[in-house]
Amino acid sequence: MNIERRVKETIKKYRMFSKKDKILVALSGGKDSTSILFILKKLNYDVSGLMIDLYLGEWSKIHRKNMESFCKEFKIPFHLVDLRKEIGQGICFIKSVLKREKNLTGCTVCGITKRWILNKWAKKLKADVLVTGHNLDDECQTILMNFLKGNIYLGINSHPITGEKKVEGFVQRVKPFFFVPESEIKKYALEKNFKILYDRCPCAIGTYRVETRSWLKNISDKEKKLIVKNWIKILPKLKKKKNLEFKKCKICGDPSRGEICRACEIFNVINNIKNK
Repeated sequence: MNIERRVKETIKKYRMFSKKDKILVALSGGKDSTSILFILKKLNYDVSGLMIDLYLGEWSKIHRKNMESFCKEFKIPFHLVDLRKEIGQGICFIKSVLKREKNLTGCTVCGITKRWILNKWAKKLKADVLVTGHNLDDECQTILMNFLKGNIYLGINSHPITGEKKVEGFVQRVKPFFFVPESEIKKYALEKNFKILYDRCPCAIGTYRVETRSWLKNISDKEKKLIVKNWIKILPKLKKKKNLEFKKCKICGDPSRGEICRACEIFNVINNIKNK
């Protein structure tokens, strides 16, 4: 598979962005986000990188240093968000509190928190679009996890672009690696000799996603593509049936399906604990 050609085809097919757009890439420091940043830069898009320092000990320090060096080497603007300055706590404290108070898994809390911060900073940096490194395996995991949980509507944003229409207050998120297998991305990153860590998040232990990922190792890339392609086919009907409507969060003003967005619900719990 020629990954660069596949990315170009996906961008074109879903009209993700153009050379005139200001593109912000969400960086974790891993192979996926590093590779997509490199490819978009190589294709002469106007890109910059945004990384959140989650304060996961040495793991975060190494990723931060790697991304600073990578962006400097390829002359890519780099932005770093300090989670403690942004919210007041590192991600480990936030996850432990939400596990105890709301019985939410660490991955759920981390995902909600990061999406809120990324959207906030994408607006602050006046980005036209926010790119994430989600790949074929990630999307397959999400689709199957939600199916097995009995709520397929949870994955309603599992698509190369997040929604058919832009929602005011959200910077459009897109996934150029949507149809690219994780194994191919790793191969690409190794061939390019990117100076990065290939370890998974140290907190991703014993979670439902980890179990689903393990099971999917027995599924071929061809079968994974069929899963996501069939999912995309039924998405329009699901969205029509669900009839999703957005309100404005009463606290932060971001689009929300409830009176208060999920991120602010999390931050409220943290603030209540701090004030006790």
